[in-house]
Amino acid sequence: MNHEQKIAKEIVELLNAGIDELEPTVASRLAEARHAAVQVMLENARTTTPDGHSLVASLGGYMRHHQRLLSLAALGSAVFFAFLLTQQLTGHGMAEHGDAFLLASELPPEAYLDRGFYSWLEQQ
Repeated sequence: MNHEQKIAKEIVELLNAGIDELEPTVASRLAEARHAAVQVMLENARTTTPDGHSLVASLGGYMRHHQRLLSLAALGSAVFFAFLLTQQLTGHGMAEHGDAFLLASELPPEAYLDRGFYSWLEQQ
């Protein structure tokens, strides 16, 4: 028996200790309340079956609870995607690669501007 079960058993024993001193009307109301609580527990156990409905319900509840945060995340993702898409379609990123290529190459940038350089390249 684990620690939680021991504590639960002690609580039940403490509650049952004074049950003989209760009035019959109070005892019957407590019995009715216990019966109603057990019925609610059984209904909850039936609706949270392990066939996945409880997972879907939990996910739906999480999404409803965090609706604003998820909406903001979706909007931010859409804006970022649109930014990336426009960068790819307009070709602004290619100029950076061209500059990096010119600066990293062994030839000076003036060599690429010389018209005779291209004819020299074709001959090689």
